[in-house]
Amino acid sequence: MPLRLSVLVLLVAAALLAGCGDDSDDAESTTTADYDITGSWAGELHQEGLDPFRVTADIQSLDDSAQNTVHYTGIDCSGTWSYEGRSGAAFRFREVIDSGVGGKCKGVGTVSLTPFADDGVDYQFDGGGVQSVGVLKRTG
Repeated sequence: MPLRLSVLVLLVAAALLAGCGDDSDDAESTTTADYDITGSWAGELHQEGLDPFRVTADIQSLDDSAQNTVHYTGIDCSGTWSYEGRSGAAFRFREVIDSGVGGKCKGVGTVSLTPFADDGVDYQFDGGGVQSVGVLKRTG
């Protein structure tokens, strides 16, 4: 009898543990797999050697980069983002700056937007030997 009880306890424990794992996996896949990155975004960015500056971005299409515009205030640079796909939870875009002045405007790089809430993403830019980081919030 104690052996049957031990087996039953182990089976119940295994079922509970498997259920817990399934719930968190479903929640994560719903949050990240179904996330809609399109829309208007704004936030403050930080980059070594520069004062904090603002960014505004409109992501209107994952197929047409001309519909995805970005503008950096303070360093006065603008350009477009071309969607490159996902890397884990992050949406990755190739940034091409086509207007702006001086060495503070890097021509090409990769922007990663990692959702942490329906209205918020972590922002990271890498390119031209620099990295910028910050948080963007949905606007409008």
